[in-house]
Amino acid sequence: MRDCVEKGEEVAFGAKASLFHADYAEMAALSAFSARIGCNPLLVQASSGNTSLKADGVLWIKASGKWLQNAEREQVFVPIPLLSVKDCLQRSEGLPPGCGANSARPLAPSIETFMHAVLPHRVVAHVHSVNTIAWAVRQDAEAQLSERLSGLNWGSIPYTSSGAPLAREVERAIFRDPHVNVFVLANHGLVVCGDDCDAAEELLNEVERRLEIQPRRAPQPRRELLAQLSAITNWLMPEFDELHALGTDATTRRILRGGVLYPCQALFIGREAPLVPCSVPLSEVERWMDKEYSVRPFAILEGSGTLVSATVSSAELEVLRGLAQVTQRLHPSAPVRYLSEEDVTSVLTADGYHYRDLAEKN
Repeated sequence: MRDCVEKGEEVAFGAKASLFHADYAEMAALSAFSARIGCNPLLVQASSGNTSLKADGVLWIKASGKWLQNAEREQVFVPIPLLSVKDCLQRSEGLPPGCGANSARPLAPSIETFMHAVLPHRVVAHVHSVNTIAWAVRQDAEAQLSERLSGLNWGSIPYTSSGAPLAREVERAIFRDPHVNVFVLANHGLVVCGDDCDAAEELLNEVERRLEIQPRRAPQPRRELLAQLSAITNWLMPEFDELHALGTDATTRRILRGGVLYPCQALFIGREAPLVPCSVPLSEVERWMDKEYSVRPFAILEGSGTLVSATVSSAELEVLRGLAQVTQRLHPSAPVRYLSEEDVTSVLTADGYHYRDLAEKN
């Protein structure tokens, strides 16, 4: 089996120096589609989500850590021999030799490459839709989704680790019903498929329309107090106002205390939300901020709002923004299903932290 480097170097769409062939118009459509969904924070946060195209035996897949919003401005897709990927999955091996990142090939395929490979559809889009996740983290998700997605060819996938385990769950779902083209991933996100980018985008829009939830209106933050704390500490007022809901909305705070809802929350934000209790005297808040939470990217002041670290990354901000959007869409009485400690530990591995570093770098 010839490796990826021998078959041709990875290139941005339309580049001429590649033995991998893909129609320029198709790759341009994939790039435009990817950029559109990547610019929508309700669908994608930071480097989350991935898109792919199968053409002439090659799987063009978003590179790990790359941001979809940049798909029309920079090289974000990696070509991999499709049959080789499927063969490696069947033999419980990693991706084909030569497909990982190295000095000659700086981009590595997405961790979800196996999942994209087993799906028979030409175009696949995996997004971290906040509307979908707000349903997918509920214990009664199956019943709620069945009502709202009635008439669509959809299936639910139980939570499992990304990579080969998730791909096998998706493969089992396809075996049960080969017509499924919408997959709701428990505590994870959404996958839609189509014969081309237009079909996939139309289906994505339809699912989003059906699953749309109006977020709760959170109480206003105590801006004067937050500004005062910002002036005497190394913490800043956040760029996005919706982040204050993490502190001012009682339901959101209760949900955050319960645990981790989905993998990106654990990877970019941590196992536990950094909550400063409202009972802490103002004179002690500075100590909490600069000592208790000194290495955290943000801190939630109960009843007041949210402050972010001066060193917070763009990726952390985007994921935090998505978390605020998800929790504001969870009904106060919704039965929430959290990730187990084992699930969270499996996310916080060396590979997980490497992915986070790539996301922040990009």
